[in-house]
Amino acid sequence: MKKIHNPRQLAVITLNELEEKGDFLREVLDLHSRQNDLSPLDQGLYTELVYGTVRMRRNLDYVISSFSSRPLTKVTPAILNVLRSAVYQILYLERVPAHAAVNEAVKLARIFGHEGVAKFTNGLLRQLIRKKDTISYPDWERDPVLHLGLKYSFPSWMVEHWLSWLGPTETAMLCQALNETPKLNIRVNTVKTSVPELRDYLTEQGISSAPGKFAPDVLEVSPAGLVVKDQALARGMYYIQDESSALAAHALQVEAGQTVYDLCSAPGGKTTHLAQLMNNQGQIFAFDASGNRLALVEENARRLGITIIETTIRDATETWNLPPGPRVLVDAPCSGLGTMNHRPDIRWNKTPQEIKELVNLQRKILSAASKAVAPGGLLLYSTCTLTKDENQDVAHWFLQEHTDFSGASFPAWFPPGETEWMRTILPHHHGLDGFFLAVFRKQRR
Repeated sequence: MKKIHNPRQLAVITLNELEEKGDFLREVLDLHSRQNDLSPLDQGLYTELVYGTVRMRRNLDYVISSFSSRPLTKVTPAILNVLRSAVYQILYLERVPAHAAVNEAVKLARIFGHEGVAKFTNGLLRQLIRKKDTISYPDWERDPVLHLGLKYSFPSWMVEHWLSWLGPTETAMLCQALNETPKLNIRVNTVKTSVPELRDYLTEQGISSAPGKFAPDVLEVSPAGLVVKDQALARGMYYIQDESSALAAHALQVEAGQTVYDLCSAPGGKTTHLAQLMNNQGQIFAFDASGNRLALVEENARRLGITIIETTIRDATETWNLPPGPRVLVDAPCSGLGTMNHRPDIRWNKTPQEIKELVNLQRKILSAASKAVAPGGLLLYSTCTLTKDENQDVAHWFLQEHTDFSGASFPAWFPPGETEWMRTILPHHHGLDGFFLAVFRKQRR
């Protein structure tokens, strides 16, 4: 296969594949990054173009249609992706000169189309440059759903949900936060090193680090390219994990020597963190319905030097037939809307119907998990999403249906939240990925 050296051309190829095959963005981007020879600078532009164009797709289509002489349905998918990526550069990438974005888009229009569409592309983009200050959106007060959906590029159903839950001001702030470039967090593996030791090492490698906002064993690091390639990652000195996700293991308040059940374990980030907080003493039973995904748990445990995890293939909704334990984690399957900074394609791949199906699954898993908790023990329910249906509603349902449980409390240093036993991590308030945690205690007999 001939290698592509032009990051803009490779971005359009990637965008075309995503639409044709419906694959996961990260997987397609990683594949093309491995197969083609881009310089570090071009690799950065390629990644930004793909992520940004996918993220802002609805907004970009709205802008293009405002300046196009033909309906977007009459524009071929490949040329539409040329236009989208060019408009993204013009509107959102200040470091790219507008004329460069236009010239490159015209060249790509010839590659993916013909001279006629090249002229169409040139005319549309030059008109956009001249009149971009005139772009307007539907009236905020009259139609906040359409205004926010078009301006910040989210599907209407998602905006409607957040408006009904959070209100207009909070929803606007959330939309803005979910479109920001994500920061990279790592969890220091205190089984092998300490936070000060790792920070000193990272400084020597040219990597800057700062303490996490809440969790004591999390660092915010940059540049990302050096972090993911450093040998210390391969040696298990740290694990790449957003801080909001790292809060889950702390929330379960495990102790060395305990028995812990993790019902939805793969790929093992929270499982290995629990082992770390237990000083690698005790026993963690890690369950997942997929053997291939459990292999990732085992691989991560080996790299991190964790020896107390035992993996078993198991459907988390099955009736419980093992001795109850003092700590149980349900990091439930969810819609993942809290991770949209890292995974912008999620917003276009989820539906309200899928949310309803996930809620039913989450309830089944929690009901099964309730049998796994010993009297006096803790059960943690967590998701990486931002829907009231999957989070607060499921947590309240659980307490209503399982009267032998009550809300417990989080560590004193935890981010503030709505109740003593429930926390919603909101990107625009906490500066982290969206996340939800609810901790329950089983009554003693």
